[in-house]
Amino acid sequence: MKRIGVMVLCLLCMLMGLLPCEAAVIGDDWQYLTSESQGKWKYFDFGSFQSPIPGKNQEVWLEVSMQPTEPWKNTLLFSLDGQAVEVFVDGSKIYADGNFGPQFLGHGKKWHMVELPYVPHETMLLFHLYADFPHQLGVFKNFVVDTQQAQARRVFAVDFPYVIALPVAVLLSMVTLMYMFNRPKQRCLNVKLLTLLLLMSLWTVSLSNVKQFLWDAPVIWRFLENFICYLLPVAANSIIVEILDEDLRLSVKRVVKGYAGLAALALSLELAGFDGLLVCRQLLYAAVLCLQAVVFRNLWEAIKRGRVYARFAMVPMIVMGVLGIADGVLLYLHFWRWHVYLLPLGIYACISFVVCMVREQVIRERELEAHAEELLAEIAATMAKAEMDELTGCRNRGAFEDFIRQKIAAGKEFSLIMLDIDYFKNVNDTYGHEAGDRVLYQFGELVRSQLTGKQEFFRWGGEEFVVYCPGFKREQARALAERIRHQVEVHQFFRHQQITVSAGVAQWYDGNDSQVGIFRRMDDALYAAKCNGRNQVVTE
Repeated sequence: MKRIGVMVLCLLCMLMGLLPCEAAVIGDDWQYLTSESQGKWKYFDFGSFQSPIPGKNQEVWLEVSMQPTEPWKNTLLFSLDGQAVEVFVDGSKIYADGNFGPQFLGHGKKWHMVELPYVPHETMLLFHLYADFPHQLGVFKNFVVDTQQAQARRVFAVDFPYVIALPVAVLLSMVTLMYMFNRPKQRCLNVKLLTLLLLMSLWTVSLSNVKQFLWDAPVIWRFLENFICYLLPVAANSIIVEILDEDLRLSVKRVVKGYAGLAALALSLELAGFDGLLVCRQLLYAAVLCLQAVVFRNLWEAIKRGRVYARFAMVPMIVMGVLGIADGVLLYLHFWRWHVYLLPLGIYACISFVVCMVREQVIRERELEAHAEELLAEIAATMAKAEMDELTGCRNRGAFEDFIRQKIAAGKEFSLIMLDIDYFKNVNDTYGHEAGDRVLYQFGELVRSQLTGKQEFFRWGGEEFVVYCPGFKREQARALAERIRHQVEVHQFFRHQQITVSAGVAQWYDGNDSQVGIFRRMDDALYAAKCNGRNQVVTE
């Protein structure tokens, strides 16, 4: 906060130094002629050029003496609000802008840079002005004669606070837009924040002098400059409504409605031709003093309840409120000729709130990612369980069919071994199904002990099993099947009965083969092993 205060103070000092008072070549013997002056020129003390011509006139002629000009200091700079102008030197028109008559929404706000002809002797400078309203007539916001380069520096110097504020407003808008659709619960808050940032961006552009180079539409720019002033507190306090608890929202909603009603009143008067946007400005600044106290009280209560958003919203609310009131004071006390708004600098105070929102979004995203990982792990476990034969610990037939289709599509070499426990039905009939289950479990453990990590083991169904052997020729697969057969033969499943296994081996032949073909050859080999007396390995 201290740094911001120092920056603003330095800015004010710089601007006051860059905008000198009055051009040295222009005299102080100003005279005016209106329809009420009965054809007589009247002297008038323009002073700071902030006082309108007396009376209820909308058109005036202004005359002042001009000393001999230096050839290089030949540019007159001045700013008018709601006025059309013509400039004459020695009776010759050298500049004109605007229509001398009423027009919808007035003539707008504009600065003028007029190249003066070289005059070697004292002459008269004449202005012809037409104003939308009497309180605007003859009011100059800046008036100085200097070189064209110096005048250009003056124009751009006033834009300094807007130049440093606009990129931040645009950047925060982009960040908010990026996160706006990530969390539906906070979407309304994001939309309202984005609305405020876009209004701040548009308002900052409308305040700048550079806008005249971008689009010379003074009527539209003046309307935006004045009307957005009323919309900013509506948008800002709508954000406050979203971050408060339900019991604290009611009074802040009334504040928002109060600002909205004032905006509607000002707009109605403006459209009716009463310069309502400017006339109601004093009411707006008074409302900021009163209504923001209500908002502050509710925000403070939310902070005491531990609301994170409320804590981060308090700083921008205070900073923007103070800067807004300061703008009102500076606007009506006329500290310098060309008014500079300080409120755009309040965008820097909004950074903390946007960072808070992004932080909450990131935390939420991390929670969602962690939850998604947990769900994926649960799904994987469920799928693995669905593919697993609980008794033997082997993957089941459904898993094998999906598996073998993928391997065939990959086009890599492999062989298959089908194992069938001999006379398994007699085991169940003699010893019961519980004993048969023990045989199946022990058989599965025994086969896995002969496999490496590359082979895959599946239960085809009942007492039939399949071993997938990647990269194996028939001979290699036959050797593995023989080892398995031997281990089963010597293993003691029962004390008085031997258990044996028969095996059929088939090899995949890539482009000349099919899934149906290798299955048929493997099954035929197994059938041959059983027909030839069992307890043996047969290759296709």
